[in-house]
Amino acid sequence: MRHFGLHLNALRAFEAAARLLSFSRAAEELNVSHSTISHHIKGLEKTFGTDLFLRRNRRVTLTTAGETLFPVLENAFNEISLTVAMLKEKSEKEPLKVTVTPSFANKWLMPRMPCFRKEHPGIEVQLLPSLSLAEFRRVSMDVGVRTGWGKWPGLKSELLTPVHMTPLCSPSLLEGRDRPESPEDLDSFTLIHTDVSSKAGIKSEWREWLMAAGARNVDYTRGPSFHDPGLALQAAIDGLGVTMGYVELAETDIAEGRLVRLFETDVRHPWSYYIVVPDDRDDDPQTAVFCEWLRSQADLN
Repeated sequence: MRHFGLHLNALRAFEAAARLLSFSRAAEELNVSHSTISHHIKGLEKTFGTDLFLRRNRRVTLTTAGETLFPVLENAFNEISLTVAMLKEKSEKEPLKVTVTPSFANKWLMPRMPCFRKEHPGIEVQLLPSLSLAEFRRVSMDVGVRTGWGKWPGLKSELLTPVHMTPLCSPSLLEGRDRPESPEDLDSFTLIHTDVSSKAGIKSEWREWLMAAGARNVDYTRGPSFHDPGLALQAAIDGLGVTMGYVELAETDIAEGRLVRLFETDVRHPWSYYIVVPDDRDDDPQTAVFCEWLRSQADLN
């Protein structure tokens, strides 16, 4: 339309005025001033070199040129409205495909999902717990949460929350025995590990925490190891020993008394949790809503 010196707003103004046969009502419908409608139409008439309206005693009627143009524009704008409505309805009805790690799904996301459904009842979430980033390409995921350093090819990442470590155990583990008064006392407890340390660039999560706490005489190499931090937390809940727990994942278990903190010392993990979105999905409305909700939930902590 720019090739012909036409502007969409001017054509929209003419269509409304022609349909309503009133500049004032057209202005009210489009939420602009009467003079704006008049200006647009005068501009079209100048471009076409002919009048589109006959103006008589504050009444307007269409000229032959106006009658020729009006049905074309009316059909065009109706088609645009129907197509936009169809795309919007389709977008709202398609489920939002979300991938997160199993531990994050179980310990962090699922307790919060009733809140999301209440706030956004029109968005259905299809959740795929997985440790693999390949799921984004294989299943065309919309958004996810991953733990790491925050850089993955083909994905835009945004820090959601850091990860902090501290020793956690079940209250039942302390029954009939002295609660450890210092980190050195942990040498008499079974230590539970997650085996992500080498990937995270540290030798041992237990070693990192013990060094920060000033404990030099605890054998941090012993005890069972689990591939997933959520499994390590569950092992601690079941009374297997003391786990080096991720505070952000364990907050519900701590609040509800399934796990207790043994010390106040928290140590920052090299990894953090990130919101990740494929490069071609960052402008999707449902994805944007879910990302903003994730941020709001992280800010509550």
